[in-house]
Amino acid sequence: MSSGTPQTPSSRALIIMFALVVVTALCLLTQSWQASILDRYEFRQLQTALSTWWMAQEGWHLDYLTPLFGPPWSVPMEFPTYQVLVAGLHHFTGLPIEQAGRLIGIVMLFACLPALYDLLELAAIPPSRRLVVLAVVLTSPIYLFFARTFMIETTALCFAVWFLALLRRTLANPRWGWIVATTLVGALAALTKITTFLVFGLPALGLVINALRRRETSLKRSLLASLIPAVVSLGLAWWWVRHGDAVKDSNPFTGFLAARELHAWNFGTLGLRFDSSFWIHVQENIVSYNLAEGAIAIALLCVPFASRPSRWVAGVAMLGFASGPLVFANLYHIHDYYYAANSLLLLAAVGSLLAAVWDDVRLPRGTNWLALVLILAFQLHAYYRGYYSHHRHPAPPPPALAAVIRDAVPADGVVLIYGADWNPLLPYYFQHRALMVPGERENETEVLEQVLAKLPPRQIAAMVIHGDKLRNRTDFIRERASRFGLSAIPASSDKENDLYLPAAATGAAQARPTSQPSATPALPAAPDATFPTSLKTELLVVTDPTLFSPAPAVIRSQYGVSLAELNGRPILNAHAPSELVFRPLVAVRHLKAIAGLPDGAYAPGHPAITDGISVEIVAVGTDGVRRQLYHRQLNPVHNTGDRGPQVIELSLPQPFTGEIICRLGNGPAGNPTNDWAYWAGIEIR
Repeated sequence: MSSGTPQTPSSRALIIMFALVVVTALCLLTQSWQASILDRYEFRQLQTALSTWWMAQEGWHLDYLTPLFGPPWSVPMEFPTYQVLVAGLHHFTGLPIEQAGRLIGIVMLFACLPALYDLLELAAIPPSRRLVVLAVVLTSPIYLFFARTFMIETTALCFAVWFLALLRRTLANPRWGWIVATTLVGALAALTKITTFLVFGLPALGLVINALRRRETSLKRSLLASLIPAVVSLGLAWWWVRHGDAVKDSNPFTGFLAARELHAWNFGTLGLRFDSSFWIHVQENIVSYNLAEGAIAIALLCVPFASRPSRWVAGVAMLGFASGPLVFANLYHIHDYYYAANSLLLLAAVGSLLAAVWDDVRLPRGTNWLALVLILAFQLHAYYRGYYSHHRHPAPPPPALAAVIRDAVPADGVVLIYGADWNPLLPYYFQHRALMVPGERENETEVLEQVLAKLPPRQIAAMVIHGDKLRNRTDFIRERASRFGLSAIPASSDKENDLYLPAAATGAAQARPTSQPSATPALPAAPDATFPTSLKTELLVVTDPTLFSPAPAVIRSQYGVSLAELNGRPILNAHAPSELVFRPLVAVRHLKAIAGLPDGAYAPGHPAITDGISVEIVAVGTDGVRRQLYHRQLNPVHNTGDRGPQVIELSLPQPFTGEIICRLGNGPAGNPTNDWAYWAGIEIR
């Protein structure tokens, strides 16, 4: 610690502070407790939940069930540590699967803290001051959100942190009891999620180097204490990957998920690491979801005053944090939830620097508390401006069509699904085995027949066609329906799917609505225009009532959105394709909107000129049916009337309840060049 007589606040004050942080974290972690898991990265949540549900129904298997592609009904990804814990909690307590999953994730986050507390002894931080570090961790947006999702992240993190803590104890006292404990926990960490375990490789190496430097034990014993856990853990992880690949290769539809096929997806190209946009995106992820800009600034101010051990620990932790995006570049580039694996190292580095100078007499009295309060405030504000939007706008309910399928298909029936790739949304909620034809392989009928040959005859009990591309192929649908003895007329439909059942079951399914009756029967039922479905949800929150009234519940775009001004009035830059989703709290009768393209998008002589955009307004009723309220092509290059702000005013024939989606699409050719469209105002009342 720093020299001089410390000006130490009472340990009781720090304990009270930490207790308040724990209460705050629990309040935020348990928000939207009963909401569906369709909030963020729902694909990943649903995949984990699907495996867990089947484990709860049919028990644990090494090749655990993920029944999406036909026999052997297994697609082993990670070792199912989290799934086993959730299914066990569900069985013993009766807690619903989704809430059990959330509870395990939260418990595992808090279970990390004792291990981290123990590791902070390396930085020579007194026990009570270590609570500062734990408080910084508990207010990080990444953990306040993803610990409550149905994902394995905090479970894998917990085992990895405990592996590090036990390794430290083992290196200090290399007895067989410590070595076995470290090996067991390390094996669980590596099996649960190898990408998380490897992030802690550099900190583990730092512990070994520190032990050798201090010569607390002999070189032979130190190497033995470190190599046995590492070799066993990595060896088991390697075995699990090889075993999983063998299972995936047994089904012609699942080979694309083998580790060898995902190499580029996991690691990315070498060039990605030298792309400036990659590191800009890393920086954006850090300050938006992990550690706010102000907290980073305060930590940097602490560096000159911090003790040498704390700087050493912070440096090693930072190297571990950086190893995540350096090794698994593509994963960290695409998914912000991957930072749940390495964020704790960054947060521990920052917290330990502040804790190390907590009692420094060279700093004015009260500086320590001011710095801590500011860091916690910055962190909570970052959470509010980002992930908290998922609580302000709760996740949608499960698709109503899933209940129709669940009731119409017999218990041993299999649902054939075309056009949805391997999205487990419907299979998770209809709770039957599915045979999904992945990618665009609908014409590979011989491959499908190979899979069907492993099923009993006539086990395909229903067929779902997803997406307009296949829904419009009537010849394909008739041929497939005939092949499986199904009616060629949909038994039920929603905005994305058509359900086909045997003729005897079709009438009953058609008699059952998939949701409440439509509140807007008088609206013109026009087909929904083709529009991209892979837009990224933006976290920008727009509360200016002069721009949007009400505020949009969801903003999606391909190229990002931003607030700006045009001729002195606020606008939302929303490069096409993009869409705003409004969920008015009252019935809607009138809508007024202003949209357009800036002059620079079509300025003569500009090397890149827009070929126009489409402006579309769609109403989605409570029945799930989409109705086009407005559609217009703007081509300001050729039509002078399309230049400048375009005013749209609509009056609905009767009050409407549901979603209003305002879209900006690319021109007829689908060319996005210079389609810098904007909204200058939307009023829905």
